Amino acid sequence: MKILFTLLLSACSFGILVAQDLITFRNGTQVSGSVLELTPTLIKFKKVADGPTYSLNLSDVSSITYQNGTVETINPTPIVSIPTNTTNTNSNTKTKTKPDPVDDEMLVPTKRYGGPRVGLTYLSEGTTRTRIAHAFNRVDISPFVSQFGWQFETRIFTIENGASGLVEFVPLIGGLEQGLFLPSANILLGFRGANGIEVGVGPSASLAGFGIVMAAGASFKVGKITFPFNVAFSPNIKKQLEKYDSATGTWINENENSGFRLSFFIGFNSRKG
Repeated sequence: MKILFTLLLSACSFGILVAQDLITFRNGTQVSGSVLELTPTLIKFKKVADGPTYSLNLSDVSSITYQNGTVETINPTPIVSIPTNTTNTNSNTKTKTKPDPVDDEMLVPTKRYGGPRVGLTYLSEGTTRTRIAHAFNRVDISPFVSQFGWQFETRIFTIENGASGLVEFVPLIGGLEQGLFLPSANILLGFRGANGIEVGVGPSASLAGFGIVMAAGASFKVGKITFPFNVAFSPNIKKQLEKYDSATGTWINENENSGFRLSFFIGFNSRKG
């Protein structure tokens, strides 16, 4: 009687074993178990009913033969991944996958980008316009000055959500439409969010002297090219000067205003390295 019971128990166990699903990997390895769930990227299964749940990359699976005889072929995906160690005997599920590549390559850290810039600058009344006019023997110049230049950009870090820190160097030449040659150089330390909104601040140098520039804008990507739109503002710098009044023979204090500069730029960026 005991022998008969043992044979019946063995037969039931064999039937349960045969009734499992068969997972075939692309490298030829096969694993038996019960498939619990299929997601767009993972397959979850158990080797035994009371055992741990394993998760594997679906891209590493070639086919699944279910216990009812149905065969499902898994089409490969372009995502490269590292298979999970299926020999793990711990009760906790462990999955080892290579991180997905950053979809937007413009957010890859420690990379350089660059592209042309064109724009228009408004010069308010002040010593900036006066110095430029005197430098070119003009009584005055138009407050609207064209700008042409290039932006050199380096991403210094990128965080998980895609936002990045960056350093920009923007040399420009302005005033060509007025027969002027107005070189300037701007260095900005900035931050760009994952949505493309960016802000930056840094020093500026031109024929009118040194100042500070603050910029804000947004970038829109089409393919591998990014199109930025930026507004830059250089505030008025007020100086108090002491001048000698020959009529009265005394020194007087006067305020000197540089005037502010407001610029709008458009262009495009491409990856340089």
